Amino acid sequence: MERQAGSSHRQLPHTADVGFEACAPSLPAVFEEAARALAEIAAETTGTVGSPVETGPLRAHDLEGLAFAWLNELIALADAQGCVLVGATVSHLAPVADGWTLEGRATLVPYESPGIRTLRQVKAVTLHRLAVDRGPAGFTLTAYADI
Repeated sequence: MERQAGSSHRQLPHTADVGFEACAPSLPAVFEEAARALAEIAAETTGTVGSPVETGPLRAHDLEGLAFAWLNELIALADAQGCVLVGATVSHLAPVADGWTLEGRATLVPYESPGIRTLRQVKAVTLHRLAVDRGPAGFTLTAYADI
């Protein structure tokens, strides 16, 4: 998975959950960077190569709802397949008449694979302080995960 130049993420302090902020120059790239941040919360995946799994199509009335649906879809796919999320790619993200739509692929690796070190179980991304903002350098997606 290739990272778009100018993309980054960092964890945010929280008393009970784990927060992160993803930044990228484009909307699809910030959703991909948020997936990377989510993956790093759950496990270290040094040198692993995963298998892609289709996601979506997802729909929401706004970008925050779409981020909520996307991140929780990634968590659910990994959980259902007994895998660790390594990352994700967005193949389609666009406005529609009643909001937004997104399609993509999650990259998953089985827990037993070499190079996997589980850190914590991520239960879900919450709506608490979930935000997708546009700024001069691109987009920022802020989210908190229930662990």
